[in-house]
Amino acid sequence: MLDDLPAGQRTLLEEPEGCLSVPGPYRVVARPDRAVVRGQDKDGNPIVVEGRGYFARCLQHETDHLYGRLYLDRLTQRERKSALREMAASQDEVFARRAARSSSAASSS
Repeated sequence: MLDDLPAGQRTLLEEPEGCLSVPGPYRVVARPDRAVVRGQDKDGNPIVVEGRGYFARCLQHETDHLYGRLYLDRLTQRERKSALREMAASQDEVFARRAARSSSAASSS
């Protein structure tokens, strides 16, 4: 669970963000520079992880995934559509690279 920090304890940073679920495009996303995540370890013991800067962005990004959200959901409709068009335009190139790697790996086995 991501803590909702008071405004006085955080600063919004606008930085580019991408995602393996949306290969290709990066877009500027505003996120707090500090994140506190609470949960449980494998034995059910409480655990707290705090991050600042890039690590805070990672914690928030991954927590979004737990709630079924992508960074695209934080963009304006125009930016979201632009990112999806960019991803679609690079799709053939991405598939070609994957096929080439797969073929190379198979032939070297």
